[in-house]
Amino acid sequence: MGKVSLRSSKFTLSLPEGIEIERWYYMKDFESFFPLLKEFLGEVYGNPEKGLSIYQQKYKALDYYKNYKAKPNSYLLILKSVGKPVGFLYGRKLKGYSYIYDIFIKPSYRGKGLGKALLNAFSLLAPPPYRADVHSKALKNFKKWGFRELNSYYEDQVLWHLVEATTL
Repeated sequence: MGKVSLRSSKFTLSLPEGIEIERWYYMKDFESFFPLLKEFLGEVYGNPEKGLSIYQQKYKALDYYKNYKAKPNSYLLILKSVGKPVGFLYGRKLKGYSYIYDIFIKPSYRGKGLGKALLNAFSLLAPPPYRADVHSKALKNFKKWGFRELNSYYEDQVLWHLVEATTL
């Protein structure tokens, strides 16, 4: 069984052998994190370089992640397989809800319940309801995880869906 390290405590979630979820309070290893971020943005925007450009120009997100230090109510959860990052979730507790900004699992690790495990770990730290703006390819998984669609809109040539769940 895998392990989850949050707030220096161990919580037991059902994870496959060799898989763990770790909360990073600062960017421990941008070199191993960056390929995940790049692959994630490639899936969202159809091209990794385009995604990186939008992410940095609009949101300064590359700088944010590179210099990440946990603020009160911010959570960067790293999914690892045999010590190597294979996924992540970044979310924050906001006024009235908790927001999931980014969630990504490497394709070879999908279909094993690891996205749901990251959400469950996030729910140990941040209270409901949970919201996220997700691209169309991710919408099916979010609906499977109990989210309902509140709205949809186009931005940067991507169809986004605002989703919400009261429990995870």
